[in-house]
Parts: sequence; C-alpha cells; structure tokens
Amino acid sequence: MKRLLWIGCLILGSSGLYSGPAHALKYEEGSDAPTRTIEDFIKDYVDIPQGGLDWKMLGKTKVLDITTKDADGMDLFYQKPVFPESVKKLDQTQIKIKGYMFPLDPDEKQGQFLFGPFPLNCPFQYHVSPALVIEAHTVKNTPIKFSYDPLTIEGTLELVPEDKDLSTFYRLKDVKLIKD
Repeated sequence: MKRLLWIGCLILGSSGLYSGPAHALKYEEGSDAPTRTIEDFIKDYVDIPQGGLDWKMLGKTKVLDITTKDADGMDLFYQKPVFPESVKKLDQTQIKIKGYMFPLDPDEKQGQFLFGPFPLNCPFQYHVSPALVIEAHTVKNTPIKFSYDPLTIEGTLELVPEDKDLSTFYRLKDVKLIKD
C-alpha cells in the first residue's frame, strides 16, 4: 500500500503538476526585488537543529528529468539526482534534521514516511522537488506517531543515485525521533 501511494504521488508529479525547479515566488518584471526559490522559504517553516543538517544543503542537488522506455517498450519518466560533492560526503553518515512528516499509511504511527521542510498541503503529493524529500524508515518495531508539527529526527542517510520507480534521492534509515 505504501509503495502504491508513493507511486500515485509520483505519477501526479510527473503529469505536469510539478515540472522542474519550483520557483515559489517571482516578482513582476521591472521589480528590483530578487527572485526567491523554494529553498529561500525553508527558514519560514523549520530551523536547523543544533548539530543538524540544513535542508538547503540537500536542495543543492540538481534534478535530471529522464525520458526513456522500459523493457516492454513503454514510456518511462523519472527524475535522477546529480549530487554535488558537499552532499556526496553525507552518504552513509548519521544526520539530524528537522521537518514535517508526510504519512504513507492511514495509521497513527508511521514506520515509513516521507519527510521534508514544509508542512502538508495535499494528501496525494508532497509538492516539492525530490531534492527536498527524504524517504524515512524507522528503527524496526519503533514507529513514530504522526504529527502536523515539525519533528526532529536522526538516522543514517543513504544517497540513492537512481530510482526508476519512485525517483527517491535520499533514504534515512534507523530513524529515531529526537525530543526538542
């Protein structure tokens, strides 16, 4: 069920609802104010926990749109990361990060969920680039209670160089909730 929900979200994302880097706000032509990207709004929702990772670091990952055919000759669309060196150094390291849970199950406690810097705004898709979404897997038999409030979690970060099914860029394993 989790995988089906996640695939549904990705299908919606690839159907045109999300098309490339999200520019959250663009000023009118002639304005002297700078254009802000989605990463510029993170600080409005979450702070950086002490000793934690800033979402802007993960946001430096470039997104490649891939169009190809699968083994059956069907069109296949997915997104693939191009990790900068600063992000590559984080692979298989313990990180702490603050963000919002996007549940994949209807249960109150979640053993696997998506995690990002912005609160939920749609029950079907997390409307940000895959460079700002972490697939989180809790320590076995230790699910985390869903919350609409920001949470600080800790786990081992795994960089995913290519995921043709879900376009996952990051996995966080053995996730534990950190009390603020």
